[in-house]
Amino acid sequence: MTKHCRSAVLTAAFAGAVTLLAGCGSGSTADSSSTSTGAGVTSVKVGTSPTLTNASLYLAMEDGTFTEHKLKATPQVVNSGAQALPLLLNGQIQFTAADPMGAINAIKQKMPVKIVGQGSVNTSDPAKDTTVLVVGSDQIKKPSDLSGRTVAVNALGGLAQIAAQAAIDVKGGDSEGVRFVEMSFTQMVAAVESGKVDGAVLNEPFVSQARAAGLRDLMPVMSTTIPTVPNIVYLTSESYAKSHPEVVKEFAASLDEANATLGSDPEKVRQVAQKSTTTGADVLAKIILPTFPDKPLKRTPLDSLQTLMVKYDALDAKIDLAPYLLTAQS
Repeated sequence: MTKHCRSAVLTAAFAGAVTLLAGCGSGSTADSSSTSTGAGVTSVKVGTSPTLTNASLYLAMEDGTFTEHKLKATPQVVNSGAQALPLLLNGQIQFTAADPMGAINAIKQKMPVKIVGQGSVNTSDPAKDTTVLVVGSDQIKKPSDLSGRTVAVNALGGLAQIAAQAAIDVKGGDSEGVRFVEMSFTQMVAAVESGKVDGAVLNEPFVSQARAAGLRDLMPVMSTTIPTVPNIVYLTSESYAKSHPEVVKEFAASLDEANATLGSDPEKVRQVAQKSTTTGADVLAKIILPTFPDKPLKRTPLDSLQTLMVKYDALDAKIDLAPYLLTAQS
């Protein structure tokens, strides 16, 4: 797929989200599901998915962190940004998790959202990178050997593809010569084993599954190109941020505390994940765990991501994120 086509895919996806939002009415109902439950406690709903990257959200619900900040958070499972954004802007949920590229593109599309916090982040340690490009053929020994080959990613034009392209180029290959195809994570290991594709960009627990199947790591991806960039950011609507600034502040502070706890205690990540994901304890004991930050969200990593998005044609030009980051540092 050409750069132009990848950009068109991404643009179309967000145009669809805009269309959904347009049919959802104005922001006048933005506070409809945020309620005070007595003793100054505010109930909020948070769009999320049951993944390891969101473990800090679930920890804050379980260990009393949200309670200490006068919040009662209830998770609402969402499958995509296209599903979450209308709920957010209509006030049916007050916060939602989103991948950082999706958040940046939503802002680019003039959607009235603000970024308030983060979940796990990409590590700078290659040995702890949970995103790996794996291959099956012994003929592929280095990134330059991928020229003319096919690599599977979970979403064309998405974060995994852009990071993989950058990593291939950084490591001496030529990403222009690689054909990327879209495939679900659950299909990738078998596809590489059978030769249907030559490689795949996998996240845990699929990286561990690939290694167990005899596939080889060609290179870590995220640590090579976008270390410290969040895997997940949390959004709120502009109207909710204006009407409930203290709630937003306390929500962000709760996430920061939970992130710091998980960052210092990997075993706690496994304990939370046994309840918040469908990953079994035996798998959780073996996989590489995500990295959780000990500091609040910063703008610099997101700007680094924007640089890659522009380079690989997923964004036409960088935007100033400062007005959209409510709690981030420079």
